[in-house]
Amino acid sequence: MFLDKTPGRTCFADGKEYLFFSGYAYLGMNYVEGFIKNIKEGINKYGILFPSSRNSNTKLPLFGKMEDRLSQLTSMEDSVIFSSGYLAGQTIAAILSQHTNIFIAPGTHPSILIPESNMPEESFKEWIDNAIIQINNSNESEFVLIADSVNILESIVHDFSFVTTLPKDKKIIFLIDDSHGLGILGEKGEGIVSTLPGQKNVDYIVSYSLSKAFNIEGGAVSGSSKWCNLLRAHPNYTGSTSMSPALVYAFLQSTELYSSQKHRLEENINEFINCTNHLAKGQQLPIFLCKNEDAADIFLKNEVIISSFPYPFPGSKIANRIIINALHLK
Repeated sequence: MFLDKTPGRTCFADGKEYLFFSGYAYLGMNYVEGFIKNIKEGINKYGILFPSSRNSNTKLPLFGKMEDRLSQLTSMEDSVIFSSGYLAGQTIAAILSQHTNIFIAPGTHPSILIPESNMPEESFKEWIDNAIIQINNSNESEFVLIADSVNILESIVHDFSFVTTLPKDKKIIFLIDDSHGLGILGEKGEGIVSTLPGQKNVDYIVSYSLSKAFNIEGGAVSGSSKWCNLLRAHPNYTGSTSMSPALVYAFLQSTELYSSQKHRLEENINEFINCTNHLAKGQQLPIFLCKNEDAADIFLKNEVIISSFPYPFPGSKIANRIIINALHLK
C-alpha cells in the first residue's frame, strides 16, 4: 500500500483515510506544532544541510551541543552523532570487530553486526546461558557482547542483569542497540541505560537511531571518551556529512515537547491495555503482537492499518504488530 503523505494518527491511501497503527514514530512528533515550529526556526538559522565533514576546520558548535545533550540523557561520558543510526551502529561494530571473543545475541539488528559474523540460532535465554558458561570457563580476559535492547518482534525489553554473574576479573565490552528504547524507556526517556546494572568490569556502549522516538534523521553512539575518540577517528565519521543542523536545533529546543509526548504515549499504552484485557499488564513498549496470520487483512477490511512485513530481512517471516503512538485518541 502506498500512502499519500506521512502518517500520524491516521493515514491516507488512494484518497481514503485509515486508522494508522503502524510505523515507528512512537511520540508522533511529525504532527506536533511546536516541534514543526522548531524545525522551521532551525532551517531559518542554519539551513537544511551543513555539507561538511565533522573533521573540517570549519565547524558548527550545534553538533557538539547535541552530543552533550545525548551524553546527559544516557548518563554516558561522551557521545558521537552520525547521519543515521545504521551508520552509527556499523561504525562502532567495525571498531569492535578488531577484538576477539565476540558473542552476538540472536535477533541482533544488522546495523551492529560484526562483518562476516554468524547469527546464533538459539533463544535469547540460551544465548545468555551459553555466554555465561563460556566466559566463566575461558582463560581469556576480555569479551565483547552485542545485543539489541528490545526485541520488537516479541515486544520484550531484554534483561541484562546476567552480567552481574560474570567473573569480576574479566573485562566485558557490551554494545547495545537501543533504537527502540531511547526516548521511550526510563523516567526521562533515557532508554535501556535505566536498567543496566553498574559493574566496574562492564564497559557499556549504546548505539541508536534518533528517528524512532525523536523524529530526527540521524543516529549516535554513547559511551566512554575512549570509544568516542575512536569513532571520531574512523573514516565513517571523518568522511561523511553530518545530520541536518535544522533537525539538531529542533531536538535541542524540544525537550519539554518530547516529555509531554512521552506522557501521552504512556497514557495510550495503558488505555489500550485496559481495553484489551487479554494483554499483559505493565507493558513498557507501544508494540502489541498479532498472532493471527490474517490479522493485517482483517484490520484493513475495517479501515485500520497495522504493521505487517518481513523483518529484519526481506526473507524473514511476516510480523504482524499493532503500534501505538502518542497521537492516538481514546
